[in-house]
Amino acid sequence: MRIAFFSDAYHPRISGQVTSIDEFCKILVERGHEVRIVCPSYPGGEDEGMSGSFPSIRVPSGSGLVSNEDRLAIPWLAHEALRELEEFNPQAVHVQTEFTIGALGRRYCRRHGMPILSTCHTHYEMYVKEYLPLMPPGLGRLGTRIWLRSVYARDDLIVTPSYNIRDVLLSYGLDRSYEVIPTGVDEKLFSPRPDEAKALRDRLAKSHRGFNQGPLLAYVGRIRKEKNLTLLAEAFALLSREAPDAHLLMVGEGPLKPELQRFFRTAGLERKVVWMDYLARDQLPAVYSAADIFVFPSKTETQGLVTIESMLCGTPVVGVNRMGTAEILGSDSGGLLAEDDPADFADKALILIRDPLLRRTKAAQAREHALAWSTAKSCDKIENLYIRLFGHLGL
Repeated sequence: MRIAFFSDAYHPRISGQVTSIDEFCKILVERGHEVRIVCPSYPGGEDEGMSGSFPSIRVPSGSGLVSNEDRLAIPWLAHEALRELEEFNPQAVHVQTEFTIGALGRRYCRRHGMPILSTCHTHYEMYVKEYLPLMPPGLGRLGTRIWLRSVYARDDLIVTPSYNIRDVLLSYGLDRSYEVIPTGVDEKLFSPRPDEAKALRDRLAKSHRGFNQGPLLAYVGRIRKEKNLTLLAEAFALLSREAPDAHLLMVGEGPLKPELQRFFRTAGLERKVVWMDYLARDQLPAVYSAADIFVFPSKTETQGLVTIESMLCGTPVVGVNRMGTAEILGSDSGGLLAEDDPADFADKALILIRDPLLRRTKAAQAREHALAWSTAKSCDKIENLYIRLFGHLGL
């Protein structure tokens, strides 16, 4: 089957949505399908320096306005992209976005008499304060709901990666057909890597004294306010009083990084925190495996792929009891859930630090529990959905 994905974010942009598209495409291609990603162009080339991305059809774009990392495709310059798409002649279309590329995808489906299948990746209401800080919160939330109702009102079926985000859309009055299909994670790539983990800690210890000793906490993701990283910083400051040999590894980039670095410097913790830029996915298992605890304070995740990746590597998670993280960890399966409070977050991490037996139990539990989110299982569901909506597989 020839499948076209429409997304307002793709390589070189790094995000959970991009990872989700890649994870599904990887298995679909292995199973004999052809894919194309319709997405914006980015300055400096389509996917310069990126490996592992799939064939894309790029639409000329401009600034994302509210985010320096994002681009908005310019619809009236999409002629060449649409010509390429017609040549590809997709048998199935999957819209993964709400912005200009999403509008192009929905219009393409209507023009060709195809059902509109979409995925909602983001709980936008939680991001209004970050991206539109001057807008009154109540007005921002109302505007977000009205906008999303207009976007999804005529879609035939909406996929959500978790039950939480499905229920959010239902609460907006979007009475559509839904399927909950989590993004799968490659359990072969994400597995315990003790040798690589030791090598990483030893390497980091050369520039950061004591880094290969004592408990290590790790965070992987964007360094932005919506990830609730101020809570993590404050929690680590509290935790360090009780566990002075603890270290924190922060992997990722984003505009909040200088502010967090100032916080750690003022708190006298800069030597206990190590920063790494974004890493290729095949380098992440070593990071997860090196950590004793994966810490994830975000309250806005529709799923939280990094928690699953960490758990597959046998590393227990301390996360905030909200949205996708709460759904994944369930009743503290593979980690501990904390309230949105620095003291409680620090306490949950300290419980695992002080009890090695509990930590080992949670580590084994994490690996077993996370296998439910394997790529094969999720891709089976997506394939069946395509068959149902677009007909038999043309293989």
